[in-house]
Amino acid sequence: MEDAVNILGMFWPFLILIAIFYFFMYRPQKKLQLERGRFLLSLRKGDHVVTSGGVHGIIKVLRDKYVELEIAPKVVIKVEKTAIHHGDVDLIDAETAKKAGAAVIGAEAENPEETDRLSKQRKTTDTETIEEVVEVDSAAEEGTEIVEEVIEVDENGNEISREKK
Repeated sequence: MEDAVNILGMFWPFLILIAIFYFFMYRPQKKLQLERGRFLLSLRKGDHVVTSGGVHGIIKVLRDKYVELEIAPKVVIKVEKTAIHHGDVDLIDAETAKKAGAAVIGAEAENPEETDRLSKQRKTTDTETIEEVVEVDSAAEEGTEIVEEVIEVDENGNEISREKK
């Protein structure tokens, strides 16, 4: 009996130290990680953001791992999504973030259907402009021709209509 009391008396300072680490280090860090994941899920095309390197830009194309930022007229750079530090972003509510995109912050999504719905909603509301540069062999072929083609797609990505202007 006396040995058990001695062992407990020897370990209680370690238990207090573990509790201090939990409440002052682990728990706040986990909370920041969840807020960061919520911020990354809330990014939308057209948002003004700042990268961790201090580059200001507007999101033009949003992908799973990276975004394309317009930092000046017709100057677009590709940046890792995680490199976006802050910006003028409307945050989604915490419950939706937890259900839809926990995978973004390192955990499994609670509701994969919600993730699919949000990504489809994002795809249907975004319009993507694609510019293509074509090299020519001779000076006679040189010139600028602007062709605008509008392709409508449904929520599954299937083409509905195609129109050239």
